[in-house]
Amino acid sequence: MATRKQQKAWSLAAAARSARDARIAAVRYMREADVERQWHAAVLAYAHRARAATSGDPDGARALQFATMGYPPPYPGDWDQASAMVLADEARFLAAADLYVLTPQMLDVVIAAAQSLTFADLGLLREDDLPSPCGVVILPRPLITRLPTGSLQQDIAFSWRSPGRVPLPGGMGFRGAELPAVRVSGYVTAARAGHDVAQSARAQGLAIPPMLLEVVWSLPLHPASQDQAYDCEHLAARLRRLNTAYWQDETRKTTAQDQATGEYASGAILEEDTDGTLGSRLLCAFWRLCEQKIAAVRGAPAGHSAQVTAARPRSRRRCGSSRCAAPGPPANPPPRQDHTSGTTTGWYACTRSGSGTRACSSTR
Repeated sequence: MATRKQQKAWSLAAAARSARDARIAAVRYMREADVERQWHAAVLAYAHRARAATSGDPDGARALQFATMGYPPPYPGDWDQASAMVLADEARFLAAADLYVLTPQMLDVVIAAAQSLTFADLGLLREDDLPSPCGVVILPRPLITRLPTGSLQQDIAFSWRSPGRVPLPGGMGFRGAELPAVRVSGYVTAARAGHDVAQSARAQGLAIPPMLLEVVWSLPLHPASQDQAYDCEHLAARLRRLNTAYWQDETRKTTAQDQATGEYASGAILEEDTDGTLGSRLLCAFWRLCEQKIAAVRGAPAGHSAQVTAARPRSRRRCGSSRCAAPGPPANPPPRQDHTSGTTTGWYACTRSGSGTRACSSTR
């Protein structure tokens, strides 16, 4: 008799249903859970103390911390207020975002493309590279990421919102007042919440959702002027110094007991760099692969498996909340050179189920 439970096959209908449920639960948790607000307040406060200690400039570290999340002054009076502000905004953005799911095969394609991107490639992002102004992509399995300290993190979703901005703090040598950007957020699995957190949530009648907000940052768009190019480089240099010093200090504090080890059936462990660009590279790869190919869509009623058809490459059209593709692909188009990885790729489908959830799959 087989003792191992058979793994259920991935399906679009099940993935779309699970993604919708995960988003609903995450939005409610961010809006209502006191313990989540307290957790983010503690994380924001710790990050500020650590970077202020390495830079010797508490005010500058605070300004950059809020700027990279897209918030201009005046800043909240304390970290609890800051946490409430971030969670309220994130819950509102997530609730309104277009919902994407990836097939397991497409996730492997995105990871491979992301690993070929460099920090400089991120600076080529333009607003029309995005498949929709506001979206969230939920992964078919957790992405195990090793942080510079050696500890492991299980990423499960990434969201974005555009247009955004990075308000540039005064007195730091910037030439402009702000940079155009995309607001990006990373979500991890429920494993982040320990027993005490789960108990506190239950006391409020809440369950830990499958996806928990972990971090918010801004990804500047390709500069439109020399001054913007200068400010992008200047901001990147300041953040790199802060982050490098932060991770070096965190690594010294980390003991062998803090470093998780072992093998994971969910896939190979990815290495995060001190710039913290892995999430940005994954999203950029996903966006550009979507840009290569928007598939034809046939809707299906809620609760019924969507009928998904891959179309040939065609002119890109922005996906709205209710439409993903238009008919009429050109006949016999040639393969397109993927400018994210420098290799000729197959066709990629970004499709939508009847409930409005889109699934992205490789049709290579």
